[in-house]
Amino acid sequence: MGKYSLIHTENIPNPTKIDIWELCKYGKSLLQMFIDEHQNDALIFDKIAGALSIIEITSNLLRLPKTKFRLIEGHGMNCKVYEAKSGIIRLYLFHEENTGRVIVTGGKKGNQKEDIKSVLQTIKNFNNESK
Repeated sequence: MGKYSLIHTENIPNPTKIDIWELCKYGKSLLQMFIDEHQNDALIFDKIAGALSIIEITSNLLRLPKTKFRLIEGHGMNCKVYEAKSGIIRLYLFHEENTGRVIVTGGKKGNQKEDIKSVLQTIKNFNNESK
């Protein structure tokens, strides 16, 4: 078994037009680790729920302004990478052809540049492993 795998998300309970997955590393969801890390902070936990709601809305093919959901450009990858925003929380995901949207992990606005760099590297690693 490889380092990376996908699981259907349980963090968005309603069915969506585009399937939503979570990226796992060694069997552990990177998103769930981010959520667990912040579960005792009610304000941040609320913002995570807000960002998950944004992913749910956009996975039902509804458009939102770039202030809520944006395409991250200029990375030279063969997939679309997105950022869902709610307050200081950012959730990063990409679209995997014939699979759906894959939530990689979350981050905070203050670490945005570093988080995006890390997320892009994680996606590259996942793609290289799944070839």
